[in-house]
Amino acid sequence: MKAYRPRLRVWPPSLACGSIQEMDIVYEDAKSRQVVVRNMHLAVWFDAPNVDQMHEWGRQALAVKQRNPKGTGLMNLIVSGTPAFSAEVRAAVKDYTERAVHDVGAAHIVLVRGLLASAVRGFLGTAMLLGRPKNPTKVFGELGPAATWMATNAQSLGAVRWDADALQAACQRAITR
Repeated sequence: MKAYRPRLRVWPPSLACGSIQEMDIVYEDAKSRQVVVRNMHLAVWFDAPNVDQMHEWGRQALAVKQRNPKGTGLMNLIVSGTPAFSAEVRAAVKDYTERAVHDVGAAHIVLVRGLLASAVRGFLGTAMLLGRPKNPTKVFGELGPAATWMATNAQSLGAVRWDADALQAACQRAITR
């Protein structure tokens, strides 16, 4: 795994619903990208993670939480790849699910289709069943409903407020290579 130096992207106002949003890419490799926007942790998966990538995800999740004590959310975006998860990855996912670091919620957005989507949803369902998260957690097949759900959670829990359109735009920007 290569070392990654974080970089910052500043969005034009048109992508941030009237205000400039900073997009901090805190980790990136061939299979994944970890992005932080305000109190949201955007995890983009271009392929199934290995255990080192899962541990990096855990480090970034804790870092976001430390910087945002009023609450954080996870937008976990599965955009492509082959659903092959080692026993170590499964154990790490179960552990992080149990910890429920993102108290605003965890939205798992499966943007792949067909049998691949079924396999990913099966894995996520098992992880939630075994991990029994204490935070609101939900699996989605589309980004729009996930952004609306997360924005509603943030508002109801008194965390940093989000506009659903701005959150969706942030996720779209994070996905773009």
